[in-house]
Amino acid sequence: MKTVFNVPFFTALIFALSGCQSLSKKDTVNADYIPREVLFGNPDITGIKISPDGKYVAYLSTHKGVLNIWVQEFGKPQTAKPVTHDTKRGIFRYNWTYTPGTLIFSQDVAGDENYGLYTLNVANGEINEITKPGKTTSQIAETSHLRPNEVVIISNERDPKFFDYKILNLASKATTDLFTNTENFAGILFDKNFRPILASKSNKDGSSTLFLWDQKNKKFTKKSVIPFEDSMTSSAVDTSHDGSKVYLVDSRKRDKAALVEWDLKSDKTKVLASDERSDIQNLQMHPQTGKLLWASSYYLKRDIQFFDKEFQRHFENIEKKLNTEISVTSMSLDGNHWVIFADSTDKPVAFYFYDVTTQALSEPLYHTKSLIPYADRMSPMEAVEIPSRDGFQLVSYLTQARKPAGKSLILFVHGGPWGRDDYGYNPYHQWLADRGYNVLSVNFRASTGFGKKFLNAGDKQWGRKMHDDLIDAVNWAVKNGYADPSQVAIMGGSYGGYAALAGVTFTPDTFAAAVDIVGPSNLETLLNTVPPYWESFRANLYKRVGDPTTVAGKKLLKERSPLTHVDKIKKPLLILQGANDPRVKKNEADQIYNAMVSKKIPVEYVLFPDEGHGFAKAANNMAANAITEEFLQKYLKGRLEPIETHVKASSAQFITTPQ
Repeated sequence: MKTVFNVPFFTALIFALSGCQSLSKKDTVNADYIPREVLFGNPDITGIKISPDGKYVAYLSTHKGVLNIWVQEFGKPQTAKPVTHDTKRGIFRYNWTYTPGTLIFSQDVAGDENYGLYTLNVANGEINEITKPGKTTSQIAETSHLRPNEVVIISNERDPKFFDYKILNLASKATTDLFTNTENFAGILFDKNFRPILASKSNKDGSSTLFLWDQKNKKFTKKSVIPFEDSMTSSAVDTSHDGSKVYLVDSRKRDKAALVEWDLKSDKTKVLASDERSDIQNLQMHPQTGKLLWASSYYLKRDIQFFDKEFQRHFENIEKKLNTEISVTSMSLDGNHWVIFADSTDKPVAFYFYDVTTQALSEPLYHTKSLIPYADRMSPMEAVEIPSRDGFQLVSYLTQARKPAGKSLILFVHGGPWGRDDYGYNPYHQWLADRGYNVLSVNFRASTGFGKKFLNAGDKQWGRKMHDDLIDAVNWAVKNGYADPSQVAIMGGSYGGYAALAGVTFTPDTFAAAVDIVGPSNLETLLNTVPPYWESFRANLYKRVGDPTTVAGKKLLKERSPLTHVDKIKKPLLILQGANDPRVKKNEADQIYNAMVSKKIPVEYVLFPDEGHGFAKAANNMAANAITEEFLQKYLKGRLEPIETHVKASSAQFITTPQ
């Protein structure tokens, strides 16, 4: 599935995969609360993928205390085994290649996001390092059934700011140059024969230019421009297998991005799918034929537009049978075997296998088996629209507490800010609701999926109109009886962490407490220290946040930085930070912590030395949430699960001196 990002099934297969969901102490049902270990520990099974030839099933599950890749031959439970043996951070990203029995996965060092690539032979367990982690970053760009013994990878080894494209031979492990990116393209699309088709380049004014490959002259030629106002709602997302067509999500000449097919031979375009309320955001194509199967938009909930009636029939029958929203997350090359992900707001999420030829649907494989006994304690999520003070409708998601702690509310703010909150299972909503808090997540302006007008309304509005939207949501919650105005806390990660800092500085009387998770405190230092491979996005960042290279820009960034207003903080603040964060560096947490200490303003700061932008290791994630839970209980009086065990098992360092 693009995001804008066999044989009949045997009962034995289900038992084999379920077998990795071994009983542990987290399966002991607790009468007082849903344990954090159940919600935030390593999942029992996730990331299930069928090999293209249908011979194997791979998935992620715990081995040696962290997530590793497991593989079994299809229908042979006795062959199930871990094929990686990491003991440190775990593995989170992998893909099948079209070479039978060969996987490729990536891993970084302690959260620095400089990923190395590795190939894995599942038959003999042989692992080969293709690119080294730690200094540069690499990832897979393209796989193809038409070139099964090769994959396209990208790396910024030559130039840290831009990526070169290479072909990796899966047999010899040798790489050859496919496209050396001396022209500084932001991205390149290839067809299934690995021929370049289209490239995009970012411009100094924030616009981007699309280039088409000139096969005769072996170079890219300029074709069209995506204006700045459309730059985050328009992009080329895929090509047809033969490269004759390009698929774009395109908001030019409209507000909501449509799915557009561009026929390169005739140079004509046509709209394939659109939605009056939201952008087209996802699409899925048949892995072998390349036929477009469906596209989806997302306003309050997901809406799908189908292009293949047979696919639609199977899809809708499964949704009807399961009575929940589903996604097809993996397919065999022939399209006859699917992995289904079933998502519900108040039920444990599950995976299923589906056989198109027999229409057989397997028994569920639960993402977290130990959540099943707590299903009757899970809280449903409600999709709501909240009016902003200047006329926008803010799509938001509310989960109410089972046993309210005095109408306390947690405003849980998403990161990005160019991202969005969705309707579906959310462990943070379930956790906080179980502890007695109402939980509200708001798609403030700048959130993606709601058209370019809404997104662009967030330009240079960090700490201003974007924050006003959050305050409007709090006022709505108070007015409608979901919150006591004296019992509202704000928390979030990345931009959500910034919002928490903005909450206690720009609106110091609104929130009872705040939790900043890897959030920036100084916008000028944030923009001056972004990873080098964000270079193609730099002009957009400057135009949307503020330009640190100009006097006016520096003034704006200083004005909108919580660090500038640290003396206004009078409510409790908890800071959680990964030491190796490449996006929001440790210095962002250090700066505001040191400023508060120097002004004798109380603050709690916890550092995780082996984490980056967020907490990937289950032990650290559980500890961070345990510390947060104790912090919220102290000021909002919700229920508290003892925290000592989780904190001791983590790398958490409680900072008590200036950094």
